[in-house]
Amino acid sequence: MQRNFEYLRLRFLEKKRLRFFSFFFALSFLFWIITKLSNTYTGSINFQVDFVDVPDQIVLGAELEKAVKAEITASGFQLLLHQYFKNRIDISLENADFQKGVAIINLVDQKFALQQQLFQNAILNFISPARMNIPFSQLKRKKIKVFPPNEIDFRPGYNRSSNWEISPDSIWVYGPSKQIDTLEGLRIQSLTPYIDKDIKEKVPLSPLKSIKFETNKVLIQAEVSRFTEKSLEAFVKIKNLPDSLAIKLFPQSLQVTFLVRVSKADQLKAVDFDFFCDYDQMRYEEGNSIEVFLANEPEGVRNIRWTPKRVDYLIRK
Repeated sequence: MQRNFEYLRLRFLEKKRLRFFSFFFALSFLFWIITKLSNTYTGSINFQVDFVDVPDQIVLGAELEKAVKAEITASGFQLLLHQYFKNRIDISLENADFQKGVAIINLVDQKFALQQQLFQNAILNFISPARMNIPFSQLKRKKIKVFPPNEIDFRPGYNRSSNWEISPDSIWVYGPSKQIDTLEGLRIQSLTPYIDKDIKEKVPLSPLKSIKFETNKVLIQAEVSRFTEKSLEAFVKIKNLPDSLAIKLFPQSLQVTFLVRVSKADQLKAVDFDFFCDYDQMRYEEGNSIEVFLANEPEGVRNIRWTPKRVDYLIRK
């Protein structure tokens, strides 16, 4: 029994010594690594390039060189961080020489600006290539109208009660000629949902591929009021009817339904709506029915609907 106890005691001491040895070995190795990485080295780093200060009327070619190699003198820590983490660098086109579809950039002239993007105390020895030739194309410039939003998310019972005011109402845009020539208007992104008060919001424009905007936001304003739905029975008139003819419509009136501000609902009458059929259209249509049109509606009404859309007629000579 005594011998077994002595054996276990010695084995425990051996494991304890081994653990202490392993701990101090790892600690020594760590200090050695830190010491080594704290030393100064010179190494080559491949940087991915982001081009900045690109003129508004310039679009860079899709197939261009977006990497450079730099020789840097820095601590081991800094070289490792640049190699695996901080490996992007900005190159400015502000002083590039633009000629015949190629922008020529002298990176030697930008050496100070490039070194400022490195870690402190790091030294940029040289960069390759020393000069970059970047293909580009000239953009066309045109002023394009900004369209108001098509769909607005109003709270139930609310709607727009005034015309849209957009500032600026037109924007200078830049882009390839083919796209600019076919561009008829710019759309804005969605407004804040569940609107129940006057709109006054600065909204971003919806982005377009390969198109640059002079400004990316516009101020859009409109009055918002509480609305109610109302229906009226309105008569249908006939336009361009010769004096020698008489026409009977079936039916002679229709049902018009619309949204109107609560404050004006009681003021609206059927005579405020001008529905008509055009006799000239009858001569070109087959059958004895004709479409009904709305010529004028009261100011401030929304979502006007009427039924029937077509009426039958009988000509009396």
